[in-house]
Amino acid sequence: MRRPTEGIATDAAHSTKNLLTEYQGINLATGEQIFYRNLGNQTVNIGEFLAVVEAVKYIIENDFQPRIIYTDSKTAISWFQNKSTASNKQNNDLKKAELFLRVLATDVDTIEVRHWDNRRWGETPADFGNK
Repeated sequence: MRRPTEGIATDAAHSTKNLLTEYQGINLATGEQIFYRNLGNQTVNIGEFLAVVEAVKYIIENDFQPRIIYTDSKTAISWFQNKSTASNKQNNDLKKAELFLRVLATDVDTIEVRHWDNRRWGETPADFGNK
């Protein structure tokens, strides 16, 4: 499979030095940033998952096509598919995201979340580049 050129790429980053977790989503066709959020001090898995959920919301609210999201986080994909996280952190954003995925399941289930293969395609366009 060739490097995807359509859909939404998401990624998150966590800085232990700055105690900062952030995520963003990029429109693969245009390269435009369609959302960004600073979560404060969370974990990278929480950021990756919330980025996917934000992309789902964006697709539903804007009737974005194709209904495909790419993330390099297998954890985020698993949490999305289960509509539930395995995080022990008490986090209202996580609870709201899980509820959103369950309540809108009929619409959410029409959206595909695929794994971005960093080895074959390089870093996702949503990567923060601070490794």
